[in-house]
Amino acid sequence: MKKIGFLILFSLIFFVTHGKQKFGIDLGIGMKGGISFNKIQGLGWQNTYYTDPHGGFFVHLNKRHVGFQLEAVWSQNHITTDSSFKGLYNQYIQNFDDSLTGESFKFSSISLPFLLNIKLTQWLWLQAGPQFNANINVADKNKIIKSGLNIINQQSYSAVGGVWIQFGGKAPLLRVNMGARYIAGLNSLNALSKTQVWKNQLIQVHLGISF
Repeated sequence: MKKIGFLILFSLIFFVTHGKQKFGIDLGIGMKGGISFNKIQGLGWQNTYYTDPHGGFFVHLNKRHVGFQLEAVWSQNHITTDSSFKGLYNQYIQNFDDSLTGESFKFSSISLPFLLNIKLTQWLWLQAGPQFNANINVADKNKIIKSGLNIINQQSYSAVGGVWIQFGGKAPLLRVNMGARYIAGLNSLNALSKTQVWKNQLIQVHLGISF
């Protein structure tokens, strides 16, 4: 298995390097990780950004001025109720005597952004595109929601815009990148009620490497 892994890695490096030299393309494969600042806009939630981790893999294919990038990113999202949550969603809640203000939920997402790269310079790119999110693993630590009910929709869509800074030009060795992006939810995350809209918003900053 180790020999197969090394063979695949060597083949990828050879393909990337050969493609750059022969076709004049910038083909990169890498990984990245960083911090997300996320909040949900909607009745029942505190209008505050919370800090959570994210990380994943990416591949980009660029010509001189434009290109495309596909990513697979895991992220965690931390959301907290406000004083109106119990009154709005009482029919979905277990029996609690207090107002449930400040109760937290965490849910993880696997996101697939497909981005257009606009290269202002060799090292500075603008990025924009759609993103599909599969929302998984909702943590209801204090068992607030009644058993069998989902609080977060399992699928959602977002719009992405940001900047990418690429160090190292077209060198075949490892290159470092960093960036920031804004992600705006396009549809409601609310799985409890169709009348109340919850939309997620994120600011992400990252550091990564590629070859």
